[in-house]
Amino acid sequence: MFSLFLKTIRKNIFGLAVYTLISAAFVWMYVAFYPSLAKESEILKKSFEALPKEFFQAFDIEIGTYFSSLEGFLSGEYFSIIWPIVLIILTIAYASTSIAGEVEKGTIELLLAQPISRLKIFLAKYFSGIVIIAAFVLLSNFSAVPFAALHNVDYQLQNYLTMSIIGFLFGFAIFGICTLLSSLSSTKGRPAAITGGVLIIMYALNIFSAFQESIDNLKFASFFHYYDFKEAIVNNSIDITNVSLFLAVGIITTVAATVVFIKRDISTT
Repeated sequence: MFSLFLKTIRKNIFGLAVYTLISAAFVWMYVAFYPSLAKESEILKKSFEALPKEFFQAFDIEIGTYFSSLEGFLSGEYFSIIWPIVLIILTIAYASTSIAGEVEKGTIELLLAQPISRLKIFLAKYFSGIVIIAAFVLLSNFSAVPFAALHNVDYQLQNYLTMSIIGFLFGFAIFGICTLLSSLSSTKGRPAAITGGVLIIMYALNIFSAFQESIDNLKFASFFHYYDFKEAIVNNSIDITNVSLFLAVGIITTVAATVVFIKRDISTT
């Protein structure tokens, strides 16, 4: 089991490095730009105040915190859209191929022929994905620290750990869903498409609910409502409700995926 776990990690290390470097590049750009922006903060605040307040509500941006700290700036420019998109792509790319990709290529029979149980095969695949997601979250988030030191920008170290926790849980829930779909499918495209489609709908619900008070409750059906990046990176706080929801979704879907994979008649698919 452990050898399969390590082999899977090595197989995906290049992809992890690419996604991490892309995220770090965005962080470096924003950190380098922040000192100049902070000097013109009063002028920019007035410009931002002219925009509709619904725009900032939709993306969970507060003008007051946007210019007050590096974390506030990153919350609006990086953690609101760019970072979750990269995390989602990485998570879906791995989860959709972990089982369904092996079935599609025909290599699943080689795995099942090894002298280890289906449960251990699943766990090796699953935990390698968890490690990859955790590594991406920590490396991409904490890349802000050396860049901030390089550009003499003040930063709050603890906030990035808090952001990493809620970010990992967000990815954990998505990973569980896509892994379950991957365990049910014989092609990697189907779980990726379904998971991506569901997340797009969730994102739209979260955005639209901010513009229309009559449909405000729709936000509770969206993962993006519970992915409270601003509270984590700016205020160093996490709502226990958000943690509970992501843990529940991740654990339930993982258990379901395990049962499906163990009992599935793959030879006839």
